[in-house]
Amino acid sequence: MSKAKSLDILSLDERRIKVLIQGFPVAYVNALRRLALSDVPTMAVDYVYFYDNNTGIHDEIIAHRLGLTVLKSDVALSKYKSPEECRGAPEGERDCYVEIEIEEHLEPTELSGKYVTAEAMKISDPDVKPAYPGTVLFYIAPGQSVHLVAFARLGRGREHAKWSPATVASSKYVPIVYYDGSKASNDCLKCVEAYPEVRKALESGGKGSLELMEFRNTSGLRYCAESVCSGALHIEYDHTKLILDIESSGALKPERIIFEATKCLEKRARRLLELIEEEGA
Repeated sequence: MSKAKSLDILSLDERRIKVLIQGFPVAYVNALRRLALSDVPTMAVDYVYFYDNNTGIHDEIIAHRLGLTVLKSDVALSKYKSPEECRGAPEGERDCYVEIEIEEHLEPTELSGKYVTAEAMKISDPDVKPAYPGTVLFYIAPGQSVHLVAFARLGRGREHAKWSPATVASSKYVPIVYYDGSKASNDCLKCVEAYPEVRKALESGGKGSLELMEFRNTSGLRYCAESVCSGALHIEYDHTKLILDIESSGALKPERIIFEATKCLEKRARRLLELIEEEGA
């Protein structure tokens, strides 16, 4: 009998989400993980045109930093055409591109230079803005100036990492710890100090099992179980329960990343079915 399918949010904040997924194939969860990195679109600078730059920093370096500047993209996903639709579109196409201008100048009489940050971006769409306004783009000294116009569009991580909305996307089985406190030595208790729940269970002197939802890395616990805790600890992994951990770059809310990844997977599955039907299978 197949296990009931469910999804529970273990933790969620502005940058990270951990989800307990039960009853789904490992391949499905892994597909979501990979699509979160490669296929969920975000907005990022793709072209930069320089009209003036007499600083000590080359155009290419400034353009690179602009490209890696994280732009909030939650609203952009519904306002702009997909990367496929905008392929080959001219810069400035309103449905495809957001225009960004930076113009900075310091008089030679200024006493010191300054760092220009992402806050200096003048963006044509108020719904697209830097996720981290304090991101340093370049340094400008007295008597120097920079004037540039950049164009940002939706893209996917498989094109370039700057379009990937996730900085971390991992999945792991839920570890199950079987314990027998009557066989736990002092050396064993000392060994598992990094796992307070396990130590508390062993100190109780009883037998039982517990699931570790928070402790992602169990290599240290396995070492303890195989050495000084032999007979007192045994670790297995429940292949029907996985924890999907997504950390956002700031371009999209973490829960939105998972939602968009499921849409990408559904789209691919439908396309596969269409191809199969076309072949008459």
